[in-house]
Amino acid sequence: MRQIRGFHVGEVLRASIAVYGQNWRTLVVFALVTYLPLFALVVFHPLPEPPAVPAPPEGGEQGRDLIAALLPAWRDYYQSFIWYWVALSFCSHWIQGGVAYLVVRALRSNPPTLRQALWHGLCAIPRVLVVGLLVTLAIAFAMLLFIIPGIIVALMLWVAIPAAVVERRYGSALRRSYDLTFGHKVPILGLAILIGVFQVACTLVLPAMASDLVPRFAPLIDAVITAVTASIGAVVYAVCYHDLRVLKEGGGSSAVARVFE
Repeated sequence: MRQIRGFHVGEVLRASIAVYGQNWRTLVVFALVTYLPLFALVVFHPLPEPPAVPAPPEGGEQGRDLIAALLPAWRDYYQSFIWYWVALSFCSHWIQGGVAYLVVRALRSNPPTLRQALWHGLCAIPRVLVVGLLVTLAIAFAMLLFIIPGIIVALMLWVAIPAAVVERRYGSALRRSYDLTFGHKVPILGLAILIGVFQVACTLVLPAMASDLVPRFAPLIDAVITAVTASIGAVVYAVCYHDLRVLKEGGGSSAVARVFE
């Protein structure tokens, strides 16, 4: 197990790259398996294009006829969109839970099997869903005050989901994240910026290239890229949680050792 002497952007990135490099087969397969519901939707029920809205005709009766004609098309589109959102939400929560479990085990030199990671990630979905919703609401409320408070709250809750997965917490995961991130907001901000730039680049540039090269399979390639980039981000979150917990509590404490067994 590596020695952790401090919490720095470079150290977290090096550890994240090392964990991903050592377990890349398991992580890639895990990402693809967890995103199978989204892949199925993309292949068998592709999201339709938004209905075109023609220029409104003159006359009240004609306008009502146009609205009546467009309603079914918009209803079908939004129903498909809701199903996509549900599938993406389920897949993202599954991957966050499973990757957190996999990474903290790997950092303790005891990586789990793919089957174990899938099962623990699936079991963690309710906790990840609840904590993720609480984190979103807390950040949104802080954003209403101003942008800066929203950023600060987001940094405070940076490791709430890994804490919920590893320590089997619900609402208390937010307080746990606050305690662990206290005094480490600046490196977390640097990591957040780097991850944000990386994910935006992957989700915008690579799908655009795929749509030009293989337009028929562009939606599926987009979904695969989304799955893999989500797993990379989850690795960084989990490494942050592990390192902060070891720095705060010590790597040899029974409490830390127990949750990684």
